[in-house]
Amino acid sequence: MTSEFLRQAKRAALAAGEILREKLGRVGYREKSPADLVTEADVASQRCIENILLTAFPDHFFLGEESQGATPSFGGNYNSAVPRCKMLKEYQCGSKAPSDLPYTWIVDPLDGTTNFVHGVPFFCVSIALCRGNDILCAVIYNPNSGDLFTAEKGQGAYLNGVRLRTSGVVRPMYALTSISFPTQTTPDSPDYLAFERCAFICQAIRRTGSTALNIAYVAAGRFDCNICQCAHPWDVAAGILLTLEAGGLVTHTDGRPYDLAVQPLLITANSDLHRGFLTLLNE
Repeated sequence: MTSEFLRQAKRAALAAGEILREKLGRVGYREKSPADLVTEADVASQRCIENILLTAFPDHFFLGEESQGATPSFGGNYNSAVPRCKMLKEYQCGSKAPSDLPYTWIVDPLDGTTNFVHGVPFFCVSIALCRGNDILCAVIYNPNSGDLFTAEKGQGAYLNGVRLRTSGVVRPMYALTSISFPTQTTPDSPDYLAFERCAFICQAIRRTGSTALNIAYVAAGRFDCNICQCAHPWDVAAGILLTLEAGGLVTHTDGRPYDLAVQPLLITANSDLHRGFLTLLNE
């Protein structure tokens, strides 16, 4: 039975996705930092999600990508739609969250902004409900394909209502692997070094330009592994629950259990494949 949490998260993701569809190809962008883009669509999507979730659950906190820095310069009071909005900072999530912290929505209103700006149809809305490091429900929605990934803790993961299972690939040499790069990649970036190591071992490497979609595709069995060493909680929270509920494994690259407050992450289809990638990344 779908909880009210998941029902409202799906409602928010679908509404935000409609905004992204309407604004695709019609908005400009600016740089938050070199190569890190933000558009009017990011801001409008987050406002929409805040309004739906925090109207339904006014006592909940909110951690969104577009609420971490200065107020965006696209006009208007950023939180005017939800004046009671209780914002959490990135450093307060996961194991670093206060022990008495109530429910928190962790949201990326537009994951894959660079794709969006260039008209590449790999971007999504990512929403997860957490309590500390415990992820309770998750939604990832690609408004281009109509793919709606959903999960609740202990209830399985689904794509458009169909139950998901991760793939049965058990060795890195047969794995279709995705690697998420940071916005500013250098020759010594951990993700680039992982890419170099995997490129000659894995069956193939893919990069969608959206970390949330990379992880959702592991849950769906499309990808076998995702390595993301420089992501943020809003990039990965929903995908982590999807993968776990689909039978996959999520740890840090040294094998420790995942913590939303810590990077990097290794996300694989099953425990055998996970052991192979731990060896590959740490040898």
